[in-house]
Amino acid sequence: MQDSERSLLIVVPRTGQEAGRSLLQVFGEDPAVQVVVDRRFNDRRVRSGAFRPERRHGERRHRLDADSELRVDRWIAIPRASSQIDLGDPDAKAILFLCCSQHAVPCQRCQDTYRIGWISRSDTALFSCPLCGSDLTAVVAAHAQTCVYWASRVSSAKKPRTRVSVEEPSARAATG
Repeated sequence: MQDSERSLLIVVPRTGQEAGRSLLQVFGEDPAVQVVVDRRFNDRRVRSGAFRPERRHGERRHRLDADSELRVDRWIAIPRASSQIDLGDPDAKAILFLCCSQHAVPCQRCQDTYRIGWISRSDTALFSCPLCGSDLTAVVAAHAQTCVYWASRVSSAKKPRTRVSVEEPSARAATG
């Protein structure tokens, strides 16, 4: 699976081998989730010599708190949702309840994983962590984008529906 098709990237600190094994056990069968060990050994923005000017003018990372999380042996979860999904839609609710309720999503704040069916929804558009109350909506939406149960919904939404013209006689009139 290509990186653009993955819904979630989980980065584990180099010292967190046990957490990495645990996350691989939870998400091992899900090809849309990638668990990787942090490969950075030092600050990439430190100049190696005075003769080479810095080419980048700013930090490319979106999450500035990621380094601090990794330094204290906490993994980080990065949802990769590329489009909006209306999780308040009745069909979306049904798919999440019937098909995705046993699929796992991580909570970065409390460093645990939960099944989507375990997450209570006080608000129709908000998924809150059962333990710490942090918002897991972005992670659930990222899961939904690459879940096999949602793939058929997206492909059927793109196909135009066939309609019978008003002027065409109905099948009952032809047999009647």
